[in-house]
Amino acid sequence: MRVLLTCPRAPVTIEWIRIFKQAGHEVLLVDSLDFPIAKYYNHTRFIKIPAPKLDFEGYKKAILELIKKVDWVIPNCEDIFFLTQIREEIEGNAFLFMPNDKLLFELHNKFQFFKHLNGYVHFPKTQKITSKEQIVLSADTILKPIFSRFGRSVIRDVNQKNTEKLEVSKNYPWVQQQKIEGKAICNYALLLEGEVIAHVAYEPKYLLNGAAATYFEPYSDERLEKFIVQFGEDTHYTGQVAFDFIDNGKQLYVLECNPRATSGIHMLRGALAFVDGVLVCKKNTKTNAYRVGTTLYTLFGLPSLFKGKIRELHHDHKRANDVLDGLPWYAQFLSMWGMLQRAIVYKKEITSASTFDIEYDG
Repeated sequence: MRVLLTCPRAPVTIEWIRIFKQAGHEVLLVDSLDFPIAKYYNHTRFIKIPAPKLDFEGYKKAILELIKKVDWVIPNCEDIFFLTQIREEIEGNAFLFMPNDKLLFELHNKFQFFKHLNGYVHFPKTQKITSKEQIVLSADTILKPIFSRFGRSVIRDVNQKNTEKLEVSKNYPWVQQQKIEGKAICNYALLLEGEVIAHVAYEPKYLLNGAAATYFEPYSDERLEKFIVQFGEDTHYTGQVAFDFIDNGKQLYVLECNPRATSGIHMLRGALAFVDGVLVCKKNTKTNAYRVGTTLYTLFGLPSLFKGKIRELHHDHKRANDVLDGLPWYAQFLSMWGMLQRAIVYKKEITSASTFDIEYDG
């Protein structure tokens, strides 16, 4: 069998390579970058294609030709929103591990996704904002674009100064949401026609820019288990899906949905397998903490030293498994070099440079 995995720039793709190669299948990787990190894992074949947001017609032509030649397609990043737009033009019998178009777009929308959720979690009060005049200046709320990622553009202090230069319109709407204080929790699940194949939860730690986690601590909560089972039954979802939550000590609030791969898949390493054409998950598999390479030292070493927490950081680094384990030593450097080049050429921050060419903003 031949499997097509998109977005090898994301370390999550490494987990899918492991799963399918262990099952003896051929894996193809596609991306618009020159040095996506997962392309260096296990000598996997890599094919460069145009970026869907920058050259949609070029992307469409290349991806449609590749899908003809494969049996499974697993999109891992926001390129999924471009792939779904050409679903009806796909030739061949490839199985696309992703939800239907309408559900996919609604779950990505930070205002609409609530209607697909259930009573096992609570919802913060949320208002759709299509003009600056609708914004209520309040320290008890936050503002964020309806389509955004990595906590980017989130305004956590809604005052006159922070909102006066905002671009808000019907074509670029935001949400103003009740601010919930508490512990951040994330989950990740794989579903097939509404049945949960696998589900994990974790605490995101060592946050880059206060949002993107580089460390993932296992977490367990019965409410999350019931929530994801009910979500599957209600939506008949197929594919990868993840949610962000806040536990305020009394209630579990859901903040947003990512209908794609997230770092949660690392927590399933060793548990997921592809057997006789079916994804399966071993039960009662012990879950470890995971980290991204040496980022704890390179990004958080000095701040931890100044705060007197360097021993804690060292302890966390040692006890966690590395999501990049198995990559050659130069892979992370080449990948970072590629991102730095993009950041300079396109005059963007690193986090923006890493995804701007595949982002879907409505």
